[in-house]
Amino acid sequence: MEEKFKQYLYDCSREKAKHTVWLLSDLQQEEPALTQQCLEISIRDYEAMKAPAQMIWYLGDAVERDDTDNLIKMAKLQGDAFSQYKIPLYYALGNHDMDYCNRHLREKPRLPFWEMVKSHESDGWKTSASCEDIYFTAVIGDFIVYFFCDHVAADNSWCTTHGRVRRGQEFYPYTQQTADDIRKQLEQSAMQVITASHYAYPGGNRGSEMLGRLFPLPQNVKMHFYGHAHFGDFEWAGKDAYRRIAGTDWHDLRQFNVSSFENIRGVFCSSVLLHIYEDNSFGIFVRNHDEGIFTECFFPSMVNLPSATKEQQKLSEGKR
Repeated sequence: MEEKFKQYLYDCSREKAKHTVWLLSDLQQEEPALTQQCLEISIRDYEAMKAPAQMIWYLGDAVERDDTDNLIKMAKLQGDAFSQYKIPLYYALGNHDMDYCNRHLREKPRLPFWEMVKSHESDGWKTSASCEDIYFTAVIGDFIVYFFCDHVAADNSWCTTHGRVRRGQEFYPYTQQTADDIRKQLEQSAMQVITASHYAYPGGNRGSEMLGRLFPLPQNVKMHFYGHAHFGDFEWAGKDAYRRIAGTDWHDLRQFNVSSFENIRGVFCSSVLLHIYEDNSFGIFVRNHDEGIFTECFFPSMVNLPSATKEQQKLSEGKR
């Protein structure tokens, strides 16, 4: 009965949705055969749902390790699978995209999946314009979406992963002023804002110190989506292995974990369907592709209460 009711909610929601987005992350396998295995399960189920999305947001870690031939094969497998739907795909770089860079320090960066996405730009696919860029944007309806990415120097002298500067801090070109400038852009946007990244803000699973530099976020930021915190994976997600919904430190802002698009580390191949309605509210549906069922539904409030100022944060921390 529970599964049928969630399917009923999804069917009703789909009729009302103005926009539909397919969100996924963390397929990340070392071997092409495992990539294909998980991809086939998920694509088969997505097609059984009649391929409902008008765009795809892929939030990092499509591949892993540094075997160039395997990386290229795994990128092509996914590129061929997603390109058949003739819809835009937006890709935010994650930590495993940097595996080659961090194991071959004397070479220029190799980012096969990122390069594959860029090769589809004529199809409307998008990722960071340069491997050094912190973010890129997209528009859906009345929202502008900021995709925050891991990034690496064009000469591989510095690199970020796991929400911090992993190496080359002395060469890293961005400062707190960069974060302040981005926050001002968010605040001055004429549109409502969604943010997405491989990582959560502080308060979410495996939160990013680097994203925390954007605090306090303006009131027009309505939702954050992230990966990295592999659902059902106790080794890497730890105590939060089954945590989908999180708050944000110092903010009345919900964060949603969309991982993972594989059933090897976690419990099933998982992704999320996001519905945006006429009033710009959201419906979020978690899909278990192995069993072809929706496991969770979430309808977040779109009213954000005021965020703590930096002064309020300091005052509160001083009292602890």
